[in-house]
Amino acid sequence: MIKFFRKIRQHVLSEGKFGTYFKYAIGEIILVVIGILIALQLNDWNDSRKQVALENEYYCRLLEDAKLDKEQIAHLLELAENRLIASNQSVRLLLQEHVQKIEVGTQLSLSTKAIYSDFAPNNSAYEDLKSGANLNIISDKSVITALNRYFNKVEELKSIIMINGKHAVDISFSHSDYFANGAIQASIKDGRFKTGLDQDLKEIITAIDNDKISTEMTLRLLNESLEYVGANTRQIELYSVMLTEIGSLESVLQSKCQDDIN
Repeated sequence: MIKFFRKIRQHVLSEGKFGTYFKYAIGEIILVVIGILIALQLNDWNDSRKQVALENEYYCRLLEDAKLDKEQIAHLLELAENRLIASNQSVRLLLQEHVQKIEVGTQLSLSTKAIYSDFAPNNSAYEDLKSGANLNIISDKSVITALNRYFNKVEELKSIIMINGKHAVDISFSHSDYFANGAIQASIKDGRFKTGLDQDLKEIITAIDNDKISTEMTLRLLNESLEYVGANTRQIELYSVMLTEIGSLESVLQSKCQDDIN
């Protein structure tokens, strides 16, 4: 194209048509300017396209983290529901006239199983987004608001759950005689002693225990079982709130994440 215009200029000059020459020169300048503007526009379009793709990538990463959180919370909720069933069963057993320590010990153990578990949100994308000026990548600031609300709410609920769980664990470990409350017997049957304790030791320990629970211990364990009912009920409530929060965030991110983006 440049050679073409150069030949035209040379031809015009050779014929002494200076006015026409200037017109061609101005035309060349205009074409060059137009070319530069088109190149800049294409460059801006390409940068904008990359920005949109990166923004979508973050939406999809955040959505994936939210889904993992939802699975984790659902699992913790299921554990809490199982603990509530066990704590109710221990109350039911202790209200009976004759109860075996091993039965009570088994249900009490299940009542506090993993009650002190800590929910760990998947926040790698969120932390990456917060680093440097990456927050500016998200054009929809309502998403940032939703993320901040979710993670702040999670920390608040986690704190309550951990306090709640620690209270239950402290009650469980406040005993000085784990034979009297059936904890040893339950562990031999289905707990750590089932595989960790040698068989001859299991037989000796089982033989020296009469499996009768005292009236005093029955009343104590009844009170503790009721505490576990309350603790597990509270944890179910808190995990349910977490599920609601993550569900709201997931809906926001689902509308933003596009599987295919050009």
